[in-house]
Amino acid sequence: MSQHITWLSRSLSHRLSLVILFYMICSARGPLAAQETTAADAVRALEALTVDTIARTEKSVVAIARVRKDASGNRRQATVDPLSPDFVPNEFATGVVVDESGLVLTNYHVLGEIAQNDYFVWIQRRPFEASVHRLQKVMAVDPWTDLAVLKIDAADLVPMPLGDSNLLKKGMVVIALGNPYGIARQGEVSASWGIVSNLGRKAPRRPLPAENGSGAAASLHELGTLIQTDARLNLGTSGGALVNLRGQMIGLTSSLAALQGYEISAGFAIPVDGTFRRVLADLKAGRRPDFGFLGVQATGLSRFDRQRGRRGALVEHVLPGTPAATAGLRRGDIITRVNQQPVHDSDTLFREIGRQPALAEVALQIVRKPLKEPVPRQLDLNAILSKKYVTEVAVELVQDHPVPWRGLQVDFSTAIGVPDLADQSQRVPLDQCVGVLSVATQSPAWKAGLRAGDFILRVGNEKVARPVVFRRLVAGRQGPVKLELANQRTVVVTAE
Repeated sequence: MSQHITWLSRSLSHRLSLVILFYMICSARGPLAAQETTAADAVRALEALTVDTIARTEKSVVAIARVRKDASGNRRQATVDPLSPDFVPNEFATGVVVDESGLVLTNYHVLGEIAQNDYFVWIQRRPFEASVHRLQKVMAVDPWTDLAVLKIDAADLVPMPLGDSNLLKKGMVVIALGNPYGIARQGEVSASWGIVSNLGRKAPRRPLPAENGSGAAASLHELGTLIQTDARLNLGTSGGALVNLRGQMIGLTSSLAALQGYEISAGFAIPVDGTFRRVLADLKAGRRPDFGFLGVQATGLSRFDRQRGRRGALVEHVLPGTPAATAGLRRGDIITRVNQQPVHDSDTLFREIGRQPALAEVALQIVRKPLKEPVPRQLDLNAILSKKYVTEVAVELVQDHPVPWRGLQVDFSTAIGVPDLADQSQRVPLDQCVGVLSVATQSPAWKAGLRAGDFILRVGNEKVARPVVFRRLVAGRQGPVKLELANQRTVVVTAE
C-alpha cells in the first residue's frame, strides 16, 4: 500500500488529472458521456496552458556551473574547457535573466566563495563566462535576501516577466523551471509542476551570534518569507523560476529542505514581492541594498498568553541612541503591528523591520501596561529606521559604492558590525555619530589613527549623525581636517 501511495505522490500530473476528472464527473449534471467529454476537455485545456506557459518562460532560465580554483588561481577542472560540450560540472545551479543586456539573477548561496570560483552560464546551449568590466564576475550580491546578479556578455536575452507573490493562495498551480543535475547546458531547462503548499515558511536557521538586536538571523528568509511548493526541486534548481500559469515569475527557487526520515522533500522559493523588486533594482545597478534597524531585543509572549490568542513581540531591551529609543519604546512593551501588519512573535517583528530600507518611517502599534494601572494601553508610535548590519562582502563585489574619502568609508553607526552593541551603546551615542566601516591601509585616514569600528561625532565643529552629512561636510575640503571621535579622541586627517 505504501508503495502505491509513494508512486501517486510522485506523479503529480496523474494526481491532478484524477482530481479534475473526479470533480467534473461528480459535479456535472449531464449524461455520463457528456461528463467524460467535459472532464477530458478540462484536462486538455490545462495541459495546453501548461505547455504554453513553459514555452514562454523557459527561454529566460539559464544553467550555471561553478568551477573551483586552487591556491594559484588555476581551475581544478582544467583538463576540459568549461565552455566545451564535453565539460561536466561538479557544482551547478540555475539562474533567471532579468535584463536583456546579460544580467542573470541567482541565489547568493550557490556562488560559494566568489574569489575562489569561476562561473559559466548556458542559455539554450549557448555558453558564456560570467564577468563584467574590470574582470569582475558579479554586479552585486546581498546575503540578507540570498540574491546575486551575474553579468554575461550577451545583448539579446529575454527577461523573465515578474508577477506578484502577494496574490498567491495555498492551492494555486505553479511551475518550477531549473537545471537539475547540471543537464540544462545540453539544451532546454527542466520543468516540474505542483501547487503552492504554504506561504511565509522559514528557512533553516544557521548558527549566528546575536548582534545588533537583529533577531540573530543570518538571512531574512530565516524569519519566515518563503513560498513552499510540492513541485519537484531536484539538486541544481536553486536560482530557478517558480512561475504562475500567467507566465510570470512569482518566486526564485531557493532550497530543497529534506527532513530526516522522510523521502519527499519540501521545495521553497523566495517570493517576488516589494522587497524582492527593491533589492533586484539595486543589484542590477551594482549597488548593495540596505535594510532597516529598529534597536530592540525582543522575544515571544508566554505560553499562557499565546494559548489565549494573544500575539506580539515582547520588548526585553531598548538600545539607547537607536530609533526604538527615539520613538519612545520601553522595556515591557508588546509590539503588535508594524505598518498595519500583525506581529505574532519576535521573528515576525524582525522580518517586517528587516524588509524595510534604512531611513524608512514605520508605524508601530504597541500595548503598554503602565505602573499602578491595571488596564494596558494601546499606543501608536512612529520610528525612522537606522541601517541594519548585514554580513560584509568584498568591496569588489559591489560596482556602485561611495568613493572613499582619504581612504575612509563610513556608514550608519548601527551598520558597522560592532560585536556587542548593547555594551557599546552605554558610551557611544549611536544617534549622533557615524561608524567607520573600513580604512585603506597606509591611507591618510589610516596614518591619522582611524580604524574600522571607530565612531565619528564631529567634522570640525559640525555634528554628524548620518553618512550623507559626513560626506557633505568633508566634500571639497582642502588641507587637514579635524575629526572628533566618540572615545574622546581627536584625529587630524591630512590631504592625499
